[in-house]
Amino acid sequence: MRSPLYIKYPNGEARVIENIFEHPEGVLYFELFWEKDPVYSIHLIKGEITGDGPWKVGDCSFHILGCNHTHPQMCEIHSFWQQELLQKPDQFRSNEVLEIALQKGAIVPKDHPMNNARY
Repeated sequence: MRSPLYIKYPNGEARVIENIFEHPEGVLYFELFWEKDPVYSIHLIKGEITGDGPWKVGDCSFHILGCNHTHPQMCEIHSFWQQELLQKPDQFRSNEVLEIALQKGAIVPKDHPMNNARY
């Protein structure tokens, strides 16, 4: 289990991240509910990854989503997404995330399940 993340843009806008991958040009991430509008919900943020948390990539910063009343609106969205995922898994295209990420040039770590013979 890993902690949920969110991205903060220079203009103050923030979005909760469903999946994130390292990319040769920076970071590729999928917003929550990306499958509803993949054209506008999958993003490549270009730049070197720096920091120990929060992390910076280009002009954006990546943070751990603090669910102890730190980010109530984003936590509510994340909780809703988790419930939807459990109750209606067929409406999500999570099996396509890795395929799309690879098509977009993402770097998949050696310990990712896709590199496991059991996958």
